[in-house]
Amino acid sequence: MESGFLARKLALLHHPNLSQALKAFSNMSELNRLHAHIITTGLHKDPFTTCRLLAFSAISPAAHIDYAQSLFDHFQNPTLFMYNTMIRAFSQTHHPISAVHLYIRMLRSRISPDNFTFPFLIRSCSISSLLDLGHQVHAHFLKFGLDSDVFVINNAITMYSNCGELGSARQVFDECSGVADVVSWTALVTGYSNSGELDVARWFFDQMPCRNAVSWNAMIAGYARRGDLNEARRLFDEMPERNVASWGAMVSGCSQRGLCKEALALFEEMVGAGVTPNEPALVSAVSACARLRALEEGKWLHGYIKEHGLEINVTVGTALVDMYGKCGSIDMAIQVFNEMSIKNLFTWNSMIAGLAFNGHGKQALMLFWRMQMMGLTPNGVTFIAVLSACSHSGLVDEGHWFFDLMTCLYGIKPQLEHYGCMVDLLGRAGLIKEALSFTAEMPVEPHPGLWGALVGACRIHGDVELGEELGKHLIELEPNHSGRYVLLSNIYAAAKRWDDAAMVRNLLKERRVLKMPGNSVIEA
Repeated sequence: MESGFLARKLALLHHPNLSQALKAFSNMSELNRLHAHIITTGLHKDPFTTCRLLAFSAISPAAHIDYAQSLFDHFQNPTLFMYNTMIRAFSQTHHPISAVHLYIRMLRSRISPDNFTFPFLIRSCSISSLLDLGHQVHAHFLKFGLDSDVFVINNAITMYSNCGELGSARQVFDECSGVADVVSWTALVTGYSNSGELDVARWFFDQMPCRNAVSWNAMIAGYARRGDLNEARRLFDEMPERNVASWGAMVSGCSQRGLCKEALALFEEMVGAGVTPNEPALVSAVSACARLRALEEGKWLHGYIKEHGLEINVTVGTALVDMYGKCGSIDMAIQVFNEMSIKNLFTWNSMIAGLAFNGHGKQALMLFWRMQMMGLTPNGVTFIAVLSACSHSGLVDEGHWFFDLMTCLYGIKPQLEHYGCMVDLLGRAGLIKEALSFTAEMPVEPHPGLWGALVGACRIHGDVELGEELGKHLIELEPNHSGRYVLLSNIYAAAKRWDDAAMVRNLLKERRVLKMPGNSVIEA
């Protein structure tokens, strides 16, 4: 049976069509068995067989780059096909620069590149953002007379666009106008759109002889990023055929601009149209629920993901943890967190912040220590969550200790948010004078929100004199913010100084400051 298996696999490996040959094996274990057979039968001396073996281990869906490298290193005189195969393989790894190193080795072996060599070389430079190296590769394909090959040209345009060299991208495009195809046009449109030069992108888009979904999506995403959602929607409605990326661009655009209800409506419309959402659409919809504190919609989304067997990867999982934490369903946040097989720093930060936000300060601090035991290094966002946990739980000593830990051990420079957490911590604990001293020693200018926290602490703890002084200072800082007048008025009212409270409210009217209406979210 083994011989029959090997014969079938060997026949598949020799299929005339390379793409079919790459389907010969489902995993590297099967390849290993055939490789051993090839060596023992002497077939390893056949160049065609060894080339196909290398191709499967390097670029098939079950590829293993280390195995491919080992095979390649055993060839005494690798052919151009072998070099191209490995260059292509390295361009798809986390170390694409290895493709360039191999190209240099190929030139030193006196093997000239062809039109299959350069697209993957250029792609490697693009992914690595190595523009200087990209210029050199560009010079090489000009030297070898491949400046009229459309695949080489398209990759060059994409590389320059990705690296922000739009002038060079346009120059390449102009010089190859005779061979430019829809991919060439799309690469240029996408480059200008991603850089924010939408007017130029739109000009090229309007001039395109024909358009594909990628060019439409590039313009829609560009308008959505700029906040021009009306134009994004107009193009979206005009598209002859939408794909999941089109829907994802619209949902993400609305969510990022704070139009959360519109984002959720679009998501429901997408699902209703039978389109399975991609990761950006899922994350944007979940984030919209978090911002709206729309727990029921968030639960529905979570249920939809599980019902349709969609992957809860680290990005989607982190969004769900954040959503449940912000919506007050901390038990569900913990459940999602515990079920995630892979967590990154954003996941841990979201869980710590969720615990802090919901009054579980000590649990948040325990999770912080657990995160460190897992080998993750906290960042500034982590310490905002930890200091907030201390603030909401009245852990003053712990707050001071964590603030020192952040600056002394981890070398993180405190931002306004960190200072704000410390002032809030001290103010909530009634240590208002200490909070004021801490504010005076800050190396950055306190923002009005920090002063507002101090005035609020004065009101809670009955320090009318200091509250009055700080409240007046706050009104001077933000004379058009109605909340600042209301805060000072409430301090006077709590002290039964009704005349002063009325005076502040009259001042609010005299200055014609618009009072911001209160609002709440009620789910029906």
